[in-house]
Amino acid sequence: MSEAEHNCAEHCGIFTIGGPLPIQGTYRDICYQPVRDNIWTASEGIYRTIFLEGTKGCIAFDTFGTPGTARAYQQAIGRVFPHKPVHTIVYSHEHLDHCGYAADLAPEAKIIAHDYANQVIEARRSDGQRAATETFSDERTSYEIDGCYFELIYPGHTHGDGNIAAFFPQSKTLFMVDTVADGVGYTTLMDWHLAHYVPVMKRILSLDWDLFVPGHFWPVTRQRFNEILDYWERMFDFGQQAVIEGVDPHDWEGLNRYTDEKLRPLYGSEFRFEEYAAMNLSRYMQEYLSGGWGIEGNLVPDTSPL
Repeated sequence: MSEAEHNCAEHCGIFTIGGPLPIQGTYRDICYQPVRDNIWTASEGIYRTIFLEGTKGCIAFDTFGTPGTARAYQQAIGRVFPHKPVHTIVYSHEHLDHCGYAADLAPEAKIIAHDYANQVIEARRSDGQRAATETFSDERTSYEIDGCYFELIYPGHTHGDGNIAAFFPQSKTLFMVDTVADGVGYTTLMDWHLAHYVPVMKRILSLDWDLFVPGHFWPVTRQRFNEILDYWERMFDFGQQAVIEGVDPHDWEGLNRYTDEKLRPLYGSEFRFEEYAAMNLSRYMQEYLSGGWGIEGNLVPDTSPL
């Protein structure tokens, strides 16, 4: 591997599933590589998404979060498939850092989103974020577009509004943004539905997949997905226990002492534990203290298989 390829590998999180995957190239800050079958992944910094090769064109999931990265994403896809323009964009959810500036990616493309996500987008009226041209509201919706088959799944409240998973049954691959990411991958868990998150994400395990592509960092196996969910499930209990023991959710020295004593023996080797574990604990504590769990508890999450 050349020095440039090595740097790109570090940048976009090369993963190994039955052997190393080759770097196919980079354009500006966008790295791209094949995943399985007609699925490719693209990454920029800590952000990751996927795109599909169709018979006549490409389907892009998400757009990245700035006009420049959206254009770089389009140009990266064009370098892989120079004669197959992006004709369809699928929004994972409504947040601008993943789904802004579709016009800079593919101004004429059809845009698909869950109805919840599109309601927020239309109400927000943010410059640069296009509303969907097609929405869906069912729990599972099948699509066959330009020779590409996939399902869009809304498993329940996880993060943001209308956050969906894309399931590729033939490739046993699942893509979902801002939910599971390797290690302690998030900070203050903004816009997370904490009481619903773990039960809803466990529903995804009823699907037949063995590779999970997240919206941040690198893909993980099904086993690793379970290990990450275990952290978040235990954090729910640790947050309540810390309140009972009188830990102040705003006292970072106290939070760090608590995480060192209680969490480090279990999760200290996890990616970004040092930076984020105390923030995670504080967020769960504040949710509990504010009554957030009680409010969301009135909306019992659906835990039935998908």
